[in-house]
Amino acid sequence: MIDRLIDKLQTFTDKLDLSIKCTNRILKCAKNNEWSIVERESINRERLLDIIAKEQENIEGFINNIFSEDLTPSNINIIKSWAFDTQNWINSIAQRDDEIIECLNDSKDGITREIATVFKSKAAFRGYNLNDVRK
Repeated sequence: MIDRLIDKLQTFTDKLDLSIKCTNRILKCAKNNEWSIVERESINRERLLDIIAKEQENIEGFINNIFSEDLTPSNINIIKSWAFDTQNWINSIAQRDDEIIECLNDSKDGITREIATVFKSKAAFRGYNLNDVRK
């Protein structure tokens, strides 16, 4: 039973690593204004996070059903290590998410400034009829 748990924990940890890589790609592409890639990677990450949440729920249920005779100090350390790795992953993802949000807000502000500039330019030329200008 412990061997199955260890396999599940390893698969879970692999998915955590994939989600970190996906989050890093989102950040990199957001910094480079590659919005189609950001959108695609965000969708992929969302799917991956759904899978991670379901697997975590299954692992926690599996841990709760382990018989006390299977819990050796070594096995308890494996479970604690998994919990620690999961918490570190949560902290890492939260930090990257903050960086992504900051990058997206900077881009939004830049686009807002561009729209304001175009609007001001259009308003400045409103009222001029260049067809009446004599040559």
